[in-house]
Amino acid sequence: MLDWTQPLRHATFYKAVYRPAVLRANRLTPTARLSAHQSFHSLRHTYASLCLDAGIRPIDIAELMGHRDVKTTLTVYAHLINTDDHTGNMAALGALSDPATTCAPTRAERRSRRGRPRSRPPAPAPAR
Repeated sequence: MLDWTQPLRHATFYKAVYRPAVLRANRLTPTARLSAHQSFHSLRHTYASLCLDAGIRPIDIAELMGHRDVKTTLTVYAHLINTDDHTGNMAALGALSDPATTCAPTRAERRSRRGRPRSRPPAPAPAR
């Protein structure tokens, strides 16, 4: 029996709590084959990864994980944070090639300007 009022020794926790829980989960959910050799620390990574995926701010995750500084969280999980596929940027670039969204005048606009006199700045005076 574990005494939860005392700090747990690593080996005791694995033997009495973690490993039996993994084996029980495998028995109850055969489709979720968890390795009995999977470390408890990997659950921390899974938890943090799921928090990031859920949109929780890295600073809040750092506090939940007990990291002294948010830089630790950002360093360890940067590969999950920097997943921008740049679709917004690519869409903006694609819009540049779409005649309906560009600033260039259309053929009809160019034709309508032909009849109007162009407004040009006055020519500079010749130098003497």
